[in-house]
Amino acid sequence: MRITTAILSLTLLLPAPALARKVPITLVAVGDVGFNMSGKKVYPGGMKMWAKKLVPFKSMFKDRTIRRYIRGDIRFLNLETVITNRNDIVAETKKYNFRSHPNCIKAMQSVGKGFNLYSIANNHIRDYGAEGIAETRKWLRRWNKKKRLWFAGSGKNIDQASNITVMKLRGGVRVAFAAVSIGPVATPKRAGVAPTYRPHALQKLKKARAHIRILSMHAGSERALKPVGYQLSLAHRAIDKYKVDIVIGHHPHVVQGVERYNGGLILYSLGNFALRGARNMATVKKLRGKGDYGLLAKLVMRYDTSRKRLRFKILEALPVYDMHSGPHPFKKKEAARARIKYLNILSARLRKKKNPRVAFTENKQGQFVYYFKKK
Repeated sequence: MRITTAILSLTLLLPAPALARKVPITLVAVGDVGFNMSGKKVYPGGMKMWAKKLVPFKSMFKDRTIRRYIRGDIRFLNLETVITNRNDIVAETKKYNFRSHPNCIKAMQSVGKGFNLYSIANNHIRDYGAEGIAETRKWLRRWNKKKRLWFAGSGKNIDQASNITVMKLRGGVRVAFAAVSIGPVATPKRAGVAPTYRPHALQKLKKARAHIRILSMHAGSERALKPVGYQLSLAHRAIDKYKVDIVIGHHPHVVQGVERYNGGLILYSLGNFALRGARNMATVKKLRGKGDYGLLAKLVMRYDTSRKRLRFKILEALPVYDMHSGPHPFKKKEAARARIKYLNILSARLRKKKNPRVAFTENKQGQFVYYFKKK
């Protein structure tokens, strides 16, 4: 009896063996988001359009399908605007300057489960100078106290701009996130973005204590339907050298191809999503049927805690329209099919010999999906 009791006591003192688990994770990603036209004043009640009455921020996300899709563990967007409640802040001398009232964050948090991962690395985050960057960071930090959100990509200097953020998901899975962009580039003494051509952010991303690494890439040529050389090299280098699993691109304002590369996944550009200050891409003749839409991507993954391996399962593509006034799915299925067909063509052109081709097919539910095959 005493021996049995002693063994039982010893067993209780020993640490329990870690249970092998395959933790399901869902990433929802969209492109550029902003809530005001260039050079306009900010109002707490919404956006003032063409001298008319204020339009509520939440009107950008009135579509039920869109609200239903913004659900998952990671819900990403590129914040293509300065966040500030100030109308006295001085704009930079440039063609377009975007700022949105902090109340727009409430709208972003009220759609579905709310966006919780923000890139603030883009060519408009410094539209109102260093003060604009400081304002944006201040309001995101304030909202973070109400409802958890993470952001990265710009700051008062290169060190702050290149800092990463780490999300902790269910099952203890840690997701490290960094964001880089074309200019205005931060320096040791100047506010700006983490640059695409320097390794600061990627080095921090590689060193992070994390299971999954995501890079946001604001790069490319506007309205170009295929990635330019430095987009390709940056995305490939991030996966090859810095252990990045997923690269999410934006800036061209149109959707570009999807590539599987050396075990990673690259979404070169998701286009616009809810960008009030942008042009209606349907009015650009050369983009009709090819680049006049935005893409909402939903990636289902599993992280194997025993093998420490991430496996992609399903990637769903939802093409959306009217991104300048409020995104919604195409009303006619034939129109959505035409955009996905062209997206598959663009993706096929990116395929490397050793990597699988990404091609979306329509399932019985009318969703456009790509299934990752097990190796």
